[in-house]
Amino acid sequence: MIKSMTGYGRQEGTMDGRHIQVEIKSVNHRFLELSTHINRGYSFLEGKISDYIKSYISRGKVDIFVSVEPEADANEQVTVSVNHNIADSYIHALRELCNTYDLKDDLSVSTVARFGDIFTVCREPEDEE
Repeated sequence: MIKSMTGYGRQEGTMDGRHIQVEIKSVNHRFLELSTHINRGYSFLEGKISDYIKSYISRGKVDIFVSVEPEADANEQVTVSVNHNIADSYIHALRELCNTYDLKDDLSVSTVARFGDIFTVCREPEDEE
């Protein structure tokens, strides 16, 4: 049984065609404070993850990071598209920040690309002939 509240662990593997990576960080804290970070499509698992952690840990500040990605397939065609409505909204908001707070306007493609939700990745298996 683990006795220390301070720790770090990371594990990754594949299951059902998905690459899963889990990272847990914990530090000493008077009460139990859980923070779960998981892909949007899997946010329904946050409660189960929290309950599982609570069954083993009673105090400490615990950060849990879970990443679930589809396995890459050599026969798979991948297309990436841009959601222009979301991109426009980000650009407008960033420019508004610049104007409101008199910030330097160094807006670039790499700045906007950091907002991952403007991209949609579509994976389609290649037709086998």
